[in-house]
Amino acid sequence: MKRTRIYAVMATVLSLHGCATFRSYNSETATLVSSVAQGQVDQALTQHESTTGSDKDLLYFMEKGELQRLKKLYPETIATWTQADQLIAQWENEAKITGSKVGGAMGSAVVNDKLRRYDGEDYEKVMLSTRLALAYLAAGKTEDALVEIKKTWEREDLIKRQHEKDIDEAENEAKQKGYKTHVEELNGYPIATLNSPDVTNLKNGYQNAFSHYLSGFLYEAAGETALATASYRTAIELQPNLSVLEEGLAGIDKRLATPLIPTTVSEPAPLPVAKASTKKSKANKKSKKVAQKIAVAPIATPAKTSPFIAQPTESDVLFVVETGVAPFKKSILIPLPIPYAGIVPISFPVLETNPISANRAISLTLPNNSTTQLTTIASIENLSRRSLKDNLPWIMVRAAIRAAVKGGAQAAVYNQNLIAGLVVNAVNVATEQADERTWGLLPSEITIARVKLPEGQTTVKIQTSQGMKEVSVNVSGKHVVVPIRVIGNSIYNLQAGL
Repeated sequence: MKRTRIYAVMATVLSLHGCATFRSYNSETATLVSSVAQGQVDQALTQHESTTGSDKDLLYFMEKGELQRLKKLYPETIATWTQADQLIAQWENEAKITGSKVGGAMGSAVVNDKLRRYDGEDYEKVMLSTRLALAYLAAGKTEDALVEIKKTWEREDLIKRQHEKDIDEAENEAKQKGYKTHVEELNGYPIATLNSPDVTNLKNGYQNAFSHYLSGFLYEAAGETALATASYRTAIELQPNLSVLEEGLAGIDKRLATPLIPTTVSEPAPLPVAKASTKKSKANKKSKKVAQKIAVAPIATPAKTSPFIAQPTESDVLFVVETGVAPFKKSILIPLPIPYAGIVPISFPVLETNPISANRAISLTLPNNSTTQLTTIASIENLSRRSLKDNLPWIMVRAAIRAAVKGGAQAAVYNQNLIAGLVVNAVNVATEQADERTWGLLPSEITIARVKLPEGQTTVKIQTSQGMKEVSVNVSGKHVVVPIRVIGNSIYNLQAGL
């Protein structure tokens, strides 16, 4: 009788959440990517609204903001991503109190993880702050860009503490109930996709060197040597042996004509996560003064120049070239022995590379015909795989809990009525799906090149694996960030005013 009541609850959950249970996020994202790759962003926006309906969750705002950014609708982009950021702030506030990933709502425990509220992958939370900073820069709001940059430090610290808590909780739950938490025990799971050196050599699955290098570049432009130095050092820790990162740190004293900060400086003081209504008024007092420096950013030119020292009529230009889209998730069924439930097929997420990401950015040709290599500073592809690898223990525990409920209930119903048992089995198979949600329009790869260019409007060429692309660049001021997005055969110059 108890098991029958459980399935009565399950039937109710299915009726209330049928769309979420069977919704195909992969096909929705594939449609958006296809339109964007053909330069049809307006069509992609229309598609996004029609498929989402009233279910405006975190993914809705993240994807919509990405599409608005491709159209250079920066005020709209900022408004949309701010709504996404508020949802992540809700997760942050809850994580500081409880933050259990193993537990969850009744529906997700009985049906599948698609019924859980989507709080975003950890690397997505960090990337949202970074992309908001880029949007603020494009909109000419340097003060707000610096606030987003500062927020990254505290967000990463919270994620680190929360991840450690999640793993401990998953291991304790597994130990008590005899569940498996090692991916090597999942016979049939493509573990090789998570164990490549590019994945395992990452420090973790949420930090990326680009966010910290951009932080360093902006702080350097503001004359904040200590913060710039700490940011460059963190970027190097995350991606060692990249000359562009090492030169950024080694040359900062020459570029700013001040001594390097002692090695005891590790990172900026974290910025408290404030409510949306008070964030700017309380957190920006120093940032406002810093932002004023960026507009002028006077730099002394020593006799011995470093690669990035700009002459009086030149600018220090950071090209940020993003290519492809993030890998997508799909479900695979793996039979596992579950205590008191027998052999139960359980669905797990796996990651697959989107074919459109094959077009990569290689080099940059400047107006004087010199060529500079574009350096991969962040791979969302690898970050997502590392994130999945690190999160699999609690995914396995949650799946085992779900399988135990389903398997036990199915056995009980079989004992009462064979036909009813077959129906329950069919429901189990139909609803056993892994959570395939992910921020699909994030780039697969972020590359950078830091060069000196004369002020004024000019044209540069980007060599990709599928041919050469030309973009117009407006160089104005001592420090300039030029974001460019390549998806398929389409290129989007995201510098404002062009």
